[in-house]
Amino acid sequence: MTPRKATAAEMTSLVKMEKKGNVSGTLCTVFGGIGLGFSGLGLLVQLLLAAFQAASLSAAILPGVLSLVFLEMISYGNGQRRRLKRAEKYLELCGTKMYGVINEMARYTGKSVRYVRRDLRKMLKAGMFPDGHLDDKETCFMLNNVIYRQYLETEKAYLEQKKEQNTAGTDTQDTEQNRREQELHSIVAEGMEYIRHLRDLNDRIEGEAISEKLYQLENLLKEIFDRVQEHPEQMHRMHKLMDYYLPTMLKLVEQYAEFDEISSPGEDILDAKKEIEKTLDMINQAFVTLLNNLFRDAAFDASADAQVLQTMLAREGLTESDFVREKSV
Repeated sequence: MTPRKATAAEMTSLVKMEKKGNVSGTLCTVFGGIGLGFSGLGLLVQLLLAAFQAASLSAAILPGVLSLVFLEMISYGNGQRRRLKRAEKYLELCGTKMYGVINEMARYTGKSVRYVRRDLRKMLKAGMFPDGHLDDKETCFMLNNVIYRQYLETEKAYLEQKKEQNTAGTDTQDTEQNRREQELHSIVAEGMEYIRHLRDLNDRIEGEAISEKLYQLENLLKEIFDRVQEHPEQMHRMHKLMDYYLPTMLKLVEQYAEFDEISSPGEDILDAKKEIEKTLDMINQAFVTLLNNLFRDAAFDASADAQVLQTMLAREGLTESDFVREKSV
């Protein structure tokens, strides 16, 4: 089933759109129509009187001028309302992608590309789309600052990457790649060593409650390091974990294992063990949050990259509709 296209009303709730000219257009149309009725009647009366030489033809000038003014008011009001309808149509054509290709928007509205570009520029200048933007080449219209910022960042990154490729050799790229791979290997290897040490300590500890906490901790660490190994771009989130949290956690568990081997522990030792158990619960919860953040950030980055890529493909005329047309030919 083909997904339902988002309506203008639905998209208005997601995008800032000011209905500029809605009230003024309606008022001009209404009052212009009323005024035209009275001035037109006055003009007709003066013309009839002039026809029968009961009045001078110059008396018809004032109602004639007023009729033209009211006609201009009606024309202006209708123009404002038509512009608002076009804005809603542009919004609908952009859909949930939050951007539209000018060529496609012109085709679907039955207007020329030049007309749509000029129309959108006027709407942006009037503030109908406070967060809207046109790209430098005016080939795409973007509805919000997020998509436009991502477009600028991607464009900047693309130009910088192209510049670096022209100035830097392949050896430099290989060196950087090797450095990142070595850093990843070091992080994962160190993490596996922490997990192995944690498992050995768990074997020394007899209490089932504390052992369950340590099993949970071990499984969380495995998932975290597996995730980082699959997505090396998340390595920057591991520094505090490796430098502080894991060493401190391991030290606490080592102390617990030593306390657990005391045959007749005093009150202070028992209180210290309870405090460590409580801390392990907090550590487990913190590691669950870290793991969720790793997945959430990756999902957000993927979604943002997809939207930016769609925008750039659309600029180059490489959208799905273009491929469909090529196949039909």
